Amino acid sequence: MKKNILLIGGAGYIGNVVAEDFLQNGYKVKIYDNFIYNNTFVKKNFDEKQDISFISGDINDSTKLENELVNIDYVVILAGLVGDPITKKYPNESTAINLDGIKNIFHLLNNKGVEKVIFVSTCSNYGLLSSDEVADENYPLKPLSLYAEHKVQIENFIMSLKHQTDYSPTILRFATAFGLSPRMRFDLSVNMLCYQAIYNKIITVHGGKQIRPNIHILDLLN
Repeated sequence: MKKNILLIGGAGYIGNVVAEDFLQNGYKVKIYDNFIYNNTFVKKNFDEKQDISFISGDINDSTKLENELVNIDYVVILAGLVGDPITKKYPNESTAINLDGIKNIFHLLNNKGVEKVIFVSTCSNYGLLSSDEVADENYPLKPLSLYAEHKVQIENFIMSLKHQTDYSPTILRFATAFGLSPRMRFDLSVNMLCYQAIYNKIITVHGGKQIRPNIHILDLLN
């Protein structure tokens, strides 16, 4: 019998690629997304696919989200306002989504038969490191933005639930993704440089001395 996966925020840049990979590996996928960026066009990419469904809903809508947790084996949480610029511009919305909304998800997960939950965090949680430092899971977190602050708060919240849940949570601190997706983003560093090279024939580099971890979107699946 195929396992059922709920991708919360699964209609976004990463979610589209993740959903396709899950389908190819024999899972049933349900995408729960509020389509805040009017990106319902991504549904067309799965018109010929079986075992996938789309639910339009908000993560703060407890009743609707709880209904979609029925018969779900795994949950992947991708939902959120992503990145420093947008969370700085919309701090109230960021708190409502990236903090309160994510906490609401975890409040609903217990006693639902869910086996595993993956929360996608960020390497921005580490803040600035000197060039000779290497961060691992035990490195102190020093968030410098509201986006990272909320991610750290959620990580601490998840850890505070230890021995109180019947599911197994995993936290993944992703580097900045790049690569092609049906729901494309050109505001990500490598994607932006590629866009400039192709359309402007000029690449603009700000700073130039900073070191930033990047990961191809397909490598997120491994």
